[in-house]
Amino acid sequence: QPHQAMVKAFVGITCCLMTLKIVCMIVYVRVPFMHVAIYVVLTSLMLVSYAGTVFVSPSFPVSILNDDDDTTAGDVENGEARYCEKCDRIKPETFHHCSVCGRCIAHMDHHCPWTGNCVGLRTKKLFVLFLLYTSLACLWFANCALLEVSSSSLLSITVLLSIVVGLLLLGYFCFHLYLLAQGRTTLDFMARRRGNNLGLRGNLLLYFGANWWAYAIPVVPMYLWGPPSVDASTPLT
Repeated sequence: QPHQAMVKAFVGITCCLMTLKIVCMIVYVRVPFMHVAIYVVLTSLMLVSYAGTVFVSPSFPVSILNDDDDTTAGDVENGEARYCEKCDRIKPETFHHCSVCGRCIAHMDHHCPWTGNCVGLRTKKLFVLFLLYTSLACLWFANCALLEVSSSSLLSITVLLSIVVGLLLLGYFCFHLYLLAQGRTTLDFMARRRGNNLGLRGNLLLYFGANWWAYAIPVVPMYLWGPPSVDASTPLT
């Protein structure tokens, strides 16, 4: 399938770039151990975040949320509720049907061809952290390499690629922070919709949970380990 091919291509390109960086680190770059340790930590966090965006389910089945719902067909007819013909179910306002995944996704941002998975309620945090750690890892490597004076063309090409990729993903990360602050998704942005803004605090609680100390850890927020419920008044702990 096309999306599986894109995932394999992305993983292949990433592995090649990481191999080039490792070779350059060993052969050309001589920096303090702490610099190398920081790069290893950032790269590890990047890989864990990427694995999460690939393998974690982006949403809960619609059935979990509306099995106890008293919404009727009349509510659909008068516009008070929405019905997904493909899933053959009444769906909440915040759900969007993904034609690639073949199901409705809660707070769907977009379907990422590079992960083969949707960015939704349960994977938004992982995706945002993946962008952050990838950009930081690339830029940190470039910073370390630039400390070493070398005429190697391999090192120069690797540094250039790292800077370009790092800046591009850093810009994409900032774009998603902008959407997060507004309570919008990429689909909302493209359709020029206002989205579902709960306020900055509520938006953070929705996607990152109430434990602020876990915001930088690439794991699904604890409240999303079970059926979701979020209250914007929940204190950040």
